[in-house]
Amino acid sequence: MNILFLGDVMGRSGRQAITDHLPQLRENWNLDFVVVNGENATSGMGLSGGHAKALFEAGADCVTLGDHAFDQKDMLQGVERDARILRPLNFSKAAPGKGARLFDVKGRKILVAQALGQVFMKRPFADPFSALDAALKQLGGQAAARIVDFHAEATSEKMAM
Repeated sequence: MNILFLGDVMGRSGRQAITDHLPQLRENWNLDFVVVNGENATSGMGLSGGHAKALFEAGADCVTLGDHAFDQKDMLQGVERDARILRPLNFSKAAPGKGARLFDVKGRKILVAQALGQVFMKRPFADPFSALDAALKQLGGQAAARIVDFHAEATSEKMAM
């Protein structure tokens, strides 16, 4: 199975790179599944519904968010309407959407999860380690592949994850 993860698409130039190149990459590399982190795709401050649509039309199968998940207010409904958009697992429990999901790709399951670090973040987030552990226990056993998008500021936290 060929999987591509494209991290932290930034603004107009990042979106343009996805729309210009992802369709050909899917074909050339015979990609089965593509995850795009759209955390900063709308002017470096979250992701709008229109920009999410453009990423999917270009060939993304899943779009992950991050600490700017809801900077664009339409994403509050966007994560509810489109299960392919994942917000952080350890965001508020009251936040809409999901932080982990199983995708069926050619009869095989792929788990995609997104979590946020805590160190040097501007807002408090729940423990990413226990949030990810719970998701892996609940869904991971069914997956042929597990993709974790971990957004953190501290290298030590990234290494620990």
